[in-house]
Amino acid sequence: MEEKFREILRRENAKFNLISRKSFEKTFDYLWLLSKQVLETLEPFDSIVDIGSGAGFPGLAIKILSPEKKVLLVEPRKKRYEFLTLAIKELGLTNIEVLKGDFFLFHKKFCDKKFDYLTCLGIKNKEDFVREDCNNIKKGYCFITGKNEVERILQLKKIKKYNSEVKKVSGKDNLFLVIIHRNGKNNSNSKSKRRSWKNNDRS
Repeated sequence: MEEKFREILRRENAKFNLISRKSFEKTFDYLWLLSKQVLETLEPFDSIVDIGSGAGFPGLAIKILSPEKKVLLVEPRKKRYEFLTLAIKELGLTNIEVLKGDFFLFHKKFCDKKFDYLTCLGIKNKEDFVREDCNNIKKGYCFITGKNEVERILQLKKIKKYNSEVKKVSGKDNLFLVIIHRNGKNNSNSKSKRRSWKNNDRS
């Protein structure tokens, strides 16, 4: 199904420029491996909401890699929303929805539904999601972001009461996974991980 998704994205990318056209194969391979890393990092879990899903990474790719997961894709841009809807239909996926909107619409419309994790790659100011402290996110958040935003996220007061960790994205020196576990109180190990991420970045 990975190759079928690749073909759908290549075809639609010629119309909408969803990812880089000049280096399509390289970009697809990188985003696919990134999605796989997110999946492996968060396991075990049953459901995710992916904010700003764009071309389908990591949310749609996670669904393809692990079809039993319940997935909600949230995308405000019309062409990308239409692409996601089309890809899901052509791939024959079930137990997956696409919401045309942003995080705040998701928070409003799905306030009575629970998801294990919230993931986000393409949206700026991801710390706003943590400030809202969604009660419908059970286990936590996974943000894919650059080191400047890592700094901002880790400075949030709410972060300090949760376990959190920062991991390098495989093959990218300037990109990181920030994982915030809502279902665990902060501890010395978590503090150590936050303090040491810069040292790991220099290595």
